[in-house]
Amino acid sequence: MARVWGRSARGMTLVELLVVIAIIGMLVALLLPAVQFAREAARRTQCSNHLKQLGLAIMNYESTFRTMPPTFTGASQRRPPLGSGFYSWMAMILPQIEQSAVYSQIDFNRPMIDEISLPAAASFTSLRISSNHINAVAAAATIPSYLCPSDRVERTQAMGSGNPAPGSYAANIGWVRGTTGIRGDQPPLTSHNGAMPVVTPSHPDPWQVREIGLRDFLDGTSQTAMLAERLIHNSQVIASPFGAVLPGNLKEGVLSYCGGSGANRSLPDWNRFCGSVSGADPLYSIPHGRAWISGWTLAGNTYMHVLPINKRNCHIYGGEDDGNNMVTPSSNHPGGVMVTYADGHVEFISDSIQLPLWWALGSRDGGDATIEP
Repeated sequence: MARVWGRSARGMTLVELLVVIAIIGMLVALLLPAVQFAREAARRTQCSNHLKQLGLAIMNYESTFRTMPPTFTGASQRRPPLGSGFYSWMAMILPQIEQSAVYSQIDFNRPMIDEISLPAAASFTSLRISSNHINAVAAAATIPSYLCPSDRVERTQAMGSGNPAPGSYAANIGWVRGTTGIRGDQPPLTSHNGAMPVVTPSHPDPWQVREIGLRDFLDGTSQTAMLAERLIHNSQVIASPFGAVLPGNLKEGVLSYCGGSGANRSLPDWNRFCGSVSGADPLYSIPHGRAWISGWTLAGNTYMHVLPINKRNCHIYGGEDDGNNMVTPSSNHPGGVMVTYADGHVEFISDSIQLPLWWALGSRDGGDATIEP
């Protein structure tokens, strides 16, 4: 009988195993960024779709009421009973985004804060939405269209035990009151020049504008920003309400620094002044994005075209009751933010955009839509 000769089978050596592991590791290292890039591209597209939907909803609102949806930064009276107020533009457009069920739960005749939380001096710096509030259920409703999928969403009680649902988007209200323009050669701004109305019914302020229609965009609706992303602040409260915050990986775009008392400055001067301040103020930082329903200035559901994109926010003491808060757009999309213009179209704007152009996009009627840097 013939004898069969052949090589005996042997296992993989340690060196060969290490080589295979190294190759697999290299492949993963090469593929992972591509996978992450694809996922972020999908998230950015979804965010763009959300902003497109909101833009269309606002157009429908304007068509019905002949004004953009307002944000109520205060209530109808300074002390209890407060009456109506403290609702954001997002509360106004719920029927236009097929959220009529949530809209019907809201009693707009009641202020969107706890009446006991408003200080007698009406400083508007420590407002709450408790679980006992008549609109607590509506306030806690998660509205998918109000959330960017790249934003880190955590539910906290930073704005009260009602645990209101957060939101990723804010409305453009232009420049700070008293701003002397892009070059500092204009009279101090006495009427807000952004895209969306701001109202404090209890004590109307000449700077605020109750109604803004498409007719008022003298610079052109395609040249004026209307909405932008604003990161939700996710720091934890570890001391008294709005007290110290836990250290961590906090993006500068969600931190707010003191901008002083609101003295008249040019836009470049505002940037120099706010950029020189060291140390963020948790009192003004933590509420940003924590309640889509809230018109409270510190909730950050409005923003201004003053500071660079994805940089620090800057607040003005005394501006809490009228919307004068230099929140700047910010996002987790690499390199910039998504912006909806007043004609409804959406663009991705780089955070390296030249400031004169960024400032011009924030003004609806300044004759500066095509201003050169």
